[in-house]
Formats: sequence, C-alpha cells, structure tokens
Amino acid sequence: MGKSFRLSSSALALVVATVVLSGCFNSEPTTKATLCEKFDALGKELLTTHILSDNVVFRRAGDLADAAGRYEASPTVKAEAERIQKIADSDSTSGEQLLNATQAVADVCGHPLGIGGDSWP
Repeated sequence: MGKSFRLSSSALALVVATVVLSGCFNSEPTTKATLCEKFDALGKELLTTHILSDNVVFRRAGDLADAAGRYEASPTVKAEAERIQKIADSDSTSGEQLLNATQAVADVCGHPLGIGGDSWP
C-alpha cells in the first residue's frame, strides 16, 4: 500500500507541475481583443494615483509586453514587446516613455495609451 501511495503522489505532483508550468509559459497567439484589454489596463493604472507603490504599473506593462510578443498580426507590435518589457523590468518610468513604447499597440487598438477604450477612470 505504501508503494502504491507513493506512485499516486508522484503522478499527482507531476500533473500539478505540468498544469502550473503550462500556465506560466503560454505561447498561444494573442488576439486583438486581448492585446487591447492589456493595453487599456495599463492605461488605467497609468492614470491612477498610487500612494504607496506604482508596482502595478510595471506588472501591467509586463502583461502588455507578453501579449504584444504573442501578437502575430503585426510585426511592429511584436517588436515593441521588447521595449515594453524593458520598462516592466525597470524601477522607474514616465508616461512619455510608455506612450513612446506603445505606439504600434495604440495603432492596433485605435487610441493612445490612457485615452479611450476601457482606460477612462
């Protein structure tokens, strides 16, 4: 019984690890709707006053960089992913830097960062 329980536990651990890792390394292409959702979420956070920390802006930038890197409909959006990720990995940025780094995404979504879409406060 002990050996059977260990095998079951090992199999369960392997399944859980596989599910977790597949969620971390999503490589499916991004749709325009998903890309713009991430873009608008970043715009909304950019316009929100963060009293204690602005880490959420950098997390949203990372989310957008991931989506942009998987957006296959536009090579310019995919190219922007690296610039957006550099901002996400940094400890400071400005609205101007984010606007400049997201111009191709803004073109796809039909509005600049922080204006239009779901980003209005």
